[in-house]
Amino acid sequence: MNKPGYRGILLTGTDGSQSPLNVNDNEPAGGVQFDSEQLERGRSRTKIRNNGSSQLSASSSRSRSRASSRIRDEEFLKWTVLRRDPSMRLQLNQKDDKKSRDEQSDDEDSEELDLEDDVSDEEQVTDVDNDFDIDEEFHYDLGMKVLPNFVQSLNDVLDSSKQWIREFRANTQEPEIPLATLAGGYKRAMLPLSKGKGSTTDRSYILCSDLTSESQYALTYVMGALVSNGDTLYVVHWDNQSSSDADAKLQKNILTIRENVEHMFDSIGAVIEDFDVVVLSLQHPFPKQLLTEMIHGLQPVALCCSLSMILSTLQNYVCSVPTLVIRKKLKRAKKKGISE
Repeated sequence: MNKPGYRGILLTGTDGSQSPLNVNDNEPAGGVQFDSEQLERGRSRTKIRNNGSSQLSASSSRSRSRASSRIRDEEFLKWTVLRRDPSMRLQLNQKDDKKSRDEQSDDEDSEELDLEDDVSDEEQVTDVDNDFDIDEEFHYDLGMKVLPNFVQSLNDVLDSSKQWIREFRANTQEPEIPLATLAGGYKRAMLPLSKGKGSTTDRSYILCSDLTSESQYALTYVMGALVSNGDTLYVVHWDNQSSSDADAKLQKNILTIRENVEHMFDSIGAVIEDFDVVVLSLQHPFPKQLLTEMIHGLQPVALCCSLSMILSTLQNYVCSVPTLVIRKKLKRAKKKGISE
C-alpha cells in the first residue's frame, strides 16, 4: 500500500528511497521543485536579460538625445540661412567638433554648461588703465605713424601747425566771407576752398567741428587718412550762442577753420592735387535735424566727428551713413613704483 503523502508506487525507487519529486508528510504537497543547478542557470539568465535591457535602454536614450541634438542643429542652420548670417554657422561647426571629440557626453545639461563656459572674443578684450604700458610693450607710438596722404609723421604735422599758421597770417590777406540769413532769422557763413582743379568725383565727407584741439586732430586725421584725390569735404560748425555781433563771430570761426584747412592743403600736397573743402559756420536751433537734411541731400560717404562732438552736440544722434568718431590720444604718464 502506498504511504500517505505519496502519489503512487511509481514515485518510489527499487531500494525504497523517495524520488526528488516525492514529498514527506511534513512538506506541503503540490508545486514543481528545481534543483540547485537549474536555479543557478535561471538566475544567470535573468541577470543577462536585465543587463541587456539596461544597455538597450541606455543606447536608446543616447540615440534619442543625439537625434534631438541633430534636430536642434538643423533648425539653427536653417535660421542662419534665413537670416543670411553665415558667420553664425561657425558656432555650429564648433559644436560638431566638440561632439565628435566627446561622444560619450550626451547629457543636455552638460552641453549647456559647456556653451556657457565658452568665452567670446569680445569678453577676451580687457580694458587697460594706462595705454603707455601697451605702447612700451609693443615699442609703438601712435604719433609716429605716417598717414597715407602725409609725407611726415602725425606728430610732426600737428607740431608744425602753429608756426605754419603764423606765417600764413602774415603773408595772406583775409578773404571776404559771405553771410546769409536763414529762415527764422538765423545766420550762416560759408567759404569754399579749392586745391588744384577742385572736386572731380562724387565722393564727399562731412566733418563736424567745435573748434577744439580734438576737432583739429580729427581734421588732420581725415585729411591724412580718409580722403582721396578729387573728393569734397564739408566742415560744419554750429554756434548757437546768441550775441549782438553774431556776424563777426561766424566770420571769425570761418577764418580759424580756413587756416587749419590751408595747412592741411600744404601737408597733403605731395599726394593729393585736386580737392575741395566747403567751410560752414551757422546758427541753428536743431543741429541734429539740420545734419540729417545735409546727409539726405549730399549723400556723403561717411560722417566724421571728434569724440567731444559725440559727447555734446551729437549725443544720441542716429546717422544713416557710416560714422567715424576720432579720439585724440591723450598723453599718459608712465606708472611709477614706490621706490621711484
